[in-house]
Amino acid sequence: MLTVAGFDVEVTRKQQKHMYLRLKPASEAESRGAGFRVCVSAPLRYTDARIARFVEDRLSWVRQHAAKIQAGERRRESQGTAGAPTEEELAQWRAVVAAFTPALIEKWAPILGVRPGKLAYRNMVSRWGSCNVKTGRICINVQLAAQPPECLEYVVVHELCHLIEANHGPRFHALLDAHLSHWREAERKLCGAIRR
Repeated sequence: MLTVAGFDVEVTRKQQKHMYLRLKPASEAESRGAGFRVCVSAPLRYTDARIARFVEDRLSWVRQHAAKIQAGERRRESQGTAGAPTEEELAQWRAVVAAFTPALIEKWAPILGVRPGKLAYRNMVSRWGSCNVKTGRICINVQLAAQPPECLEYVVVHELCHLIEANHGPRFHALLDAHLSHWREAERKLCGAIRR
């Protein structure tokens, strides 16, 4: 664990070439009440000093996304959103997401010129979707059934774009801008809305 500019940074070293930075939801005990954890995965050989510089160079991004997470948490608290979903809710949500996602894939895959692999539906507590760029497997969070319909479409398009661009860089955001003009609004609606 490192501390960079007042943020606790959880470091995981792996057999990989590059460093990656993510914010993950966290309990109050884990994050001093911040509602998130700053996590870095780094190559085995990288020193703490190099990792700290990497985080320092991205502090504006960390603060921006931290603010989004905290705003979502406050909104959820003010709305009195319940805690972890029940098994009954999860089953209902899974049925809804499984019913609507294939049609969205059929609509968007040809537009983007991609061929996704297997579809999966899971209750995820830290992300709305995931994409394995090697196999094309796309996983969609069943909790999207409890969100506005445009949010499910956004997540589907987001994951399909990863089949073209694996990272969340300028090219990735340009793809979203070109094909789904309202994606930022949908992303704001989803911020902090996962029940866990």
